[in-house]
Amino acid sequence: MSKIRSFVAIPLNADIISCIEEMQKELRSLPADVKWVRPQSIHLTLKFLGNIEESEIGNIAQKIQHVTNGYKSWSMLVKNLGTFPSPRNPRVVWVGMEDKSGQIITLQNQIEQELVKLGFEKERRKFSPHLTLGRVRSPKGKKYLLQHLTEKKEKVFGEILVDRVVLFRSDLKPTGAIYTALKEFTI
Repeated sequence: MSKIRSFVAIPLNADIISCIEEMQKELRSLPADVKWVRPQSIHLTLKFLGNIEESEIGNIAQKIQHVTNGYKSWSMLVKNLGTFPSPRNPRVVWVGMEDKSGQIITLQNQIEQELVKLGFEKERRKFSPHLTLGRVRSPKGKKYLLQHLTEKKEKVFGEILVDRVVLFRSDLKPTGAIYTALKEFTI
């Protein structure tokens, strides 16, 4: 049986992807050493599953469907720029997600709990809804990157309608990961 690398995520709409692409163009012009994520590959990850057996997809899908059945679609604001773990030591450049309803935290937590029942390890870090724009490779140009991020830190990219959750397959290629939807769950 072959293994596939997979994760559970919420995809973005074309308008948000376009805004992210524009921001990345700005950031790329800086002399910072960052590996940027292709805009079309950016998504809100709810749970990284790692390598799974193809035979597990059905059980995983059942658990996700069970959770998503309890939701109605809602909107989230895509806004703010920052870095993890801190501005002093940036490793990841991100765009934030604001959900005044708190449903995204609840949804992620419920998916996490259901998948733990199937033997997946519980994530140790607290869930922080964000979109990864890039990964900092070295301190080169860090001050320019941080200065630009500070200037744009409250940028609003728009809204997304959370109306589906997707179980993705991730195939790692030298040019970057290729994501393929395995199952979609309508909210």
